[in-house]
Amino acid sequence: MNVADLRPVPPEGEREARRYVDYFVRNGVTKGSVLKSVELTYARSNVFFDDTYTYFEKSGTFDIACAKGCAFCCHTMVSVVPPEAFYLANYIRTEFDADASRAMIERIVAHDAENRGKSGAARHIGRIACPMLDPESHLCTVHAGRPLTCRSMHSSDVSACRTGFENRDAYHPTPSHALFFKNTQAYYDAYGTALHDAGLFVEPLELNAALATIFTEKNVFLRWLKGENPFENALADAALTDAPPPA
Repeated sequence: MNVADLRPVPPEGEREARRYVDYFVRNGVTKGSVLKSVELTYARSNVFFDDTYTYFEKSGTFDIACAKGCAFCCHTMVSVVPPEAFYLANYIRTEFDADASRAMIERIVAHDAENRGKSGAARHIGRIACPMLDPESHLCTVHAGRPLTCRSMHSSDVSACRTGFENRDAYHPTPSHALFFKNTQAYYDAYGTALHDAGLFVEPLELNAALATIFTEKNVFLRWLKGENPFENALADAALTDAPPPA
């Protein structure tokens, strides 16, 4: 087999949108169906990413420099769609023991209170780590439940990542490959189409603000399912205004 034949084809947004519309028509838009849709999305993305890693390894066309404990990219703003925020909140509530879950929730809420509205650049420059990053091991404590944005982050040059971090330069170029981001964008487009058609709010959210909203306000999931926007103060675009443009 020619190595070029191994090149994975990223999902196409319009096709995935039809799939998601059909899924929610068949299953209804419920707490269970929304959480399951995220689980399935992550599972399919993992297969695509694994195939992409294999293709890069065999073709030698791109090197992945990321490694366990490398967390330079965990000092920024993360945008998610509402289903992902609900999925991660549920993960934190169910996959940790009671004390660890409570401590994680408290850490997220405190982090949001201090940093809500800060852009990705401001968080990078200030070396403001994600509250779900273990400060000693530099490992993600919610790795299995992390959003697509986090799953798609990568670099072929760890020295470039380190330079940008150590110099507090949010715009230092780091080499990446479009295949990863095409996968993520396709699924975000699909969610946007399917849930908008169902009458639900589906604008991008800042991850920690969204989680803090879910953890501190009442019936957020139920209100969202009823067509409300319970995330008025957690919109991602509210955290995109305090960073200067690249020189």
